[in-house]
Amino acid sequence: MSRPSFFWQLKWLILILAMMILDFSPFPVSSLVLLYIFLFKPAWFKIFIDRLYSSE
Repeated sequence: MSRPSFFWQLKWLILILAMMILDFSPFPVSSLVLLYIFLFKPAWFKIFIDRLYSSE
């Protein structure tokens, strides 16, 4: 199984770190993002998961 490209991993790492920093504010960002993903099942999340676990 090949690993995702370094740029792709770096992009998602920066996004997760930004969400962690914003989570210290009085507005819970990560909880709202997870709620959005569970309720609306956006296409970008499916693409993200498929790319993360691809066997190519």
